[in-house]
Amino acid sequence: MYKLIIADDEKIVIDSLKYIIEKNFNNIEIIATARSGREVIEKVDDAVPDIIFMDIRMPGINGLEAIKEIKSRHKQVVIIVLTAFDHFDFAKEAINLGVIEYLLKPVNRTKVVEVINKAIEIVKTEKEKRRIELELKEKMEYIVPILENGFIYSLILFDDNRNELLNYKQIFEIEENGGYVMTVEFGDEEKNGELENKIGYSVRSQHFYPFLKDTINTLHKCIVGPVMLNRVVVFVPTNCDTDEFSARQEALSIAESLFQKLSNKLKCSFKIGIGRTYDNFELLPSSYEESLKALRYLQSSGVMHYMDIPSRNPQMSQYPEHKEKTLLQKVALGDAVESVNALNYIFDWLVSNYSNQPLKIKNKLLEIVFLVNHMAWEYGTDLESDEIGFLEEMLSINDLTELKLWCRNRVESVAAQINSYRDYKIGDLTRKAKEYIKANYSKPITLEDISREINVSPQYFSKLFKEETGENFINYLTGIRIKIAKDLLEKSEMSIKEICYNIGYSDPNYFSRIFKKVVGVAPTEYKESFFRSELN
Repeated sequence: MYKLIIADDEKIVIDSLKYIIEKNFNNIEIIATARSGREVIEKVDDAVPDIIFMDIRMPGINGLEAIKEIKSRHKQVVIIVLTAFDHFDFAKEAINLGVIEYLLKPVNRTKVVEVINKAIEIVKTEKEKRRIELELKEKMEYIVPILENGFIYSLILFDDNRNELLNYKQIFEIEENGGYVMTVEFGDEEKNGELENKIGYSVRSQHFYPFLKDTINTLHKCIVGPVMLNRVVVFVPTNCDTDEFSARQEALSIAESLFQKLSNKLKCSFKIGIGRTYDNFELLPSSYEESLKALRYLQSSGVMHYMDIPSRNPQMSQYPEHKEKTLLQKVALGDAVESVNALNYIFDWLVSNYSNQPLKIKNKLLEIVFLVNHMAWEYGTDLESDEIGFLEEMLSINDLTELKLWCRNRVESVAAQINSYRDYKIGDLTRKAKEYIKANYSKPITLEDISREINVSPQYFSKLFKEETGENFINYLTGIRIKIAKDLLEKSEMSIKEICYNIGYSDPNYFSRIFKKVVGVAPTEYKESFFRSELN
């Protein structure tokens, strides 16, 4: 049912419109009439209609002023002007205010009905649009927290997370080029600087988490993660266009305001650790690690920024540990390109921070290359294992450019050999699987049987076999069996039933269906057509 108000200072016009509407529409309710601009404004505020018929010339506030007032508060209301005032400027202003029609009195019934139908369509479209918007908004209320949790998990749990973080940046439309992480921890009174009853507060926090999240978001636009035991990790996006001290003060100001609001509202102890601000999303894991170090330093409730830790080593604390993890991960995958990219990043950082201490650079690179070398040994590659000669060779290099090239060649060599080894092992597994199928096709073999034979899980074998051969295990086995069946049909005197049992099927009818599906004809037809062609 659509609600309508008629505003006109002439009673005969109101009565005429009521008559036309009541006779032609059973889905419109005339909820009020008004004889002045002020009256229609008040009645619209009391009961917001869908449609208004509005005269221009009315006592006191005229129609145009009334339209302005109504539209300022109720933009969705559809207004039709019906007036005897024929003036172009008024008509133009009315259209500019969003009026859908400017009708001149007298107007016939057909035109009124036509305009009302037009208004109903507009109202219907707007209501449908609003319904869809509300549904989307409701869905987003469920989806956004899931995406926010995904962002935080990518930040703190995964080493090679650059692409994921950049994708989340795009999803959340984060315009800032960087930011920092702060970790909020809550619990009972401290003991030796630690908050107790973590499990209890993990359960209890579900009640105050919405307040905590809303409070943080009122202080600054940010992404709030889920409750993880008794901690909540928060990412605060910022543009890194200020000096480190100013950025630190801003972060501390936000954290202290949050601490105060939480302490006033919730009956438990709080600690907030803050990591440094970075201008690169790829470095945010470092900010998270720093926020944890700041938490551990706090001996009681309060706020601590990582840069305010007195015993902090300002250089080694910045070491990109996540890049080292990425390097080892990519080497293990046999990805030489990404391995070298990670190595270059680490090397550049070392040179930037220890340009006057080449021995420190060598020691750290030596540690990394030893880890890489050990991975080669674990994979059983043929890389030479003379660690003494390897150590002497590396330590004999004094030029940093030459050292970088030597390390790069070493990493590339290990990654390439691991990649070859992986390819070989994968190919070897597939070869063994094919040999097993060839030797056992006459038995009712299953995916699990082959997986057990080559000692890998059925799930991994299924994926591996499909990638290597281009078809799944069942289709491959079926192909082998049908090929042998065709050969037996052509060259032996065996019956269809005997061939069926001979190639691993227990049901001749099922065998015939599979054969026809693969070959296009039933086994009997295939045998007859083969012998006819031989005779011809």
